[in-house]
Amino acid sequence: MMKIITLILFTALAVFNTGCNPGNTQGTEMQSAPVDTATKDYSNVRFASQRDTTCHMPLSAGIGDTLHFDGKVYGFCSTECKDAFVKQLKTEKKL
Repeated sequence: MMKIITLILFTALAVFNTGCNPGNTQGTEMQSAPVDTATKDYSNVRFASQRDTTCHMPLSAGIGDTLHFDGKVYGFCSTECKDAFVKQLKTEKKL
């Protein structure tokens, strides 16, 4: 039983992780260039949250884009998640 639960959790994590991967374009018309986060050092940055504000992916998994807003720095796993956050801010007329 434990093996089945573990398998389900790992499968769900893999599906969730590939959905937020900025280089993942499978099944979409939109093409985006992968973001190279390996060369960027965010160790001294204090983010507003430890998770992507849009998809809630942990920032420890990788940061694809950032946004400075209202005196805070927001980290996102991909530019698509950042764009969705900006769109939400515009809808709420905060931006």
